[in-house]
Parts: sequence; C-alpha cells; structure tokens
Amino acid sequence: MEQDDLIKYYKILELEADASFHEIKSSYLHLKKLYSSESPVLSPIIEELSKEKKKSMLASIEDAYHALKEKNISLETEKIKVTHNQVISNKIPEFEVFSGNALKLTREVLGVELQEIALSTGIPLKHLRNIELERFDLLPPAGYIEIYVTRYAEYLSLDAKRVSADYMKAFQNKRKCITDQRHRY
Repeated sequence: MEQDDLIKYYKILELEADASFHEIKSSYLHLKKLYSSESPVLSPIIEELSKEKKKSMLASIEDAYHALKEKNISLETEKIKVTHNQVISNKIPEFEVFSGNALKLTREVLGVELQEIALSTGIPLKHLRNIELERFDLLPPAGYIEIYVTRYAEYLSLDAKRVSADYMKAFQNKRKCITDQRHRY
C-alpha cells in the first residue's frame, strides 16, 4: 500500500498517521455511527449532506478502516515472523520446564518489552508481570491463566502447548500446597 494512500485513509478517519489500531477502530465506529445516524442532535449537520454524499462518506470510511486493518494485520504477521526468526537465530535456551522465569528470560533475550506483548495479545500488563513472577495468588482463575500463558508463548514463538502445560502444572501444584496448608490449621 502506498504511503499517500495510508495518509488519505488516516485523514478520512480523522486520525494521525501514528494512530494505534484501537484508535483506528474507535474512530471508524464513531464516524460510521455519525454518518448513518438519524439523531436529532446531528440532524443540522446531516441534513446538509445529500443521501449520495452520506453514502459516499460511509463507503470511504469503510474502505479506510478495512485498508488500515489489513495493514495492521500484515504488520502483526511480520512482527511474528521476525520474532520467530529471532528465536531461531538467538538460540533461545531450551528449558527443561517452562516457568514464569523462563518466559521472562526468553522475552528479554528477544528484546521484547512486556508492554508490547500486552498490547499485541490483549493480556493485561499486571497479569503478564504476575505470570513471569509466578504470583499465582494474584492471577485470575486457571482457565484465564492457561489462555494468557498460551498467547504469551505464541507471541514469543515458543511451543505454546508445552509452555502452557508446564506452567499450569506449576500453578496446580502451588494451589494444592496452599489448600493443604489451609486444611492443616
């Protein structure tokens, strides 16, 4: 996609060229609602536009959103390829058991910030920190942890099933120890 086209799409969505995908989607939804709405508040503005002009604006908004969405998907795909190649070229150590610390060490060797993983995977930053530090008591229920660890491992181009299985085993062992201690008292 040409740089001029990208700039045009950002302008259509009333955004700066460095807008995040979240900002792109928010602006798209707002503008789509604005130009397809029959709201009395907006009627003075909307009445000035012909039906053809509104239709044209909506089509432009749709085109801009889908083009920028595709650009974002291709950037994410490229980032995953680069990360995978880094894993191979940096010879990430093979861990006998994947723990929170193993995930942290892998991430650090790759030079990836935890914030970047949070933004890309949608996992809250505090949960990623607690996963790495194995603060099991501060993590959400097991089902969420398994999903989060799997996404985290996939982002780092690791064997997600193995990482998740290892991590969940440690989580279950820790939970069992806590339960056993409570029953003793």
